[in-house]
Amino acid sequence: MSAGPRFGDDIERGKTLEFSQSVTYPGTVDEVVAMYLTPAYLERRFGQFVVEGSSTVSVEGERVSFAGTVRPELIPAAAARFVKSDLRIAFTEEWTTDEAEATSRTSVTVDGAPVSVEATSTLAGADAGCTRDVTGNVSVRVPLLGGRIEKEAVAHLGRVVEREQALATQWLEEHR
Repeated sequence: MSAGPRFGDDIERGKTLEFSQSVTYPGTVDEVVAMYLTPAYLERRFGQFVVEGSSTVSVEGERVSFAGTVRPELIPAAAARFVKSDLRIAFTEEWTTDEAEATSRTSVTVDGAPVSVEATSTLAGADAGCTRDVTGNVSVRVPLLGGRIEKEAVAHLGRVVEREQALATQWLEEHR
């Protein structure tokens, strides 16, 4: 199992920063998509980032949504001075599956902050399970500091990928 973030591919273009990453899971495409569409997995995946009791999760077919109030101590110092009230994160992901693979479109917005993430991914079978290849962009619309905050956010993606892979591996082992 390996998370292979390819941050050397990051390109700053205007006010967004593009990224690509790859994550390998020890499960089939169907098992991994089912995991992503399970409310309990989403609570485990995002729960530590939001204020306890503030989250909502909904699943409608192949579309999942998670929302919650960001824990204030997680707001980067460079961005904190621009935050006037609680930040509410909204995550939406929609999956499409066929016989061999699955694709997703992911959107993350933060109410109360000029931050967004848009990504697409492909989940395909691999030797030891399946691999998710993700491409997307991070946008922070803050004059003068937006580019710096975007770069910090993308730099943290490596840790996010490692955490995601560990959580997913544990979840898949528990639910087989």
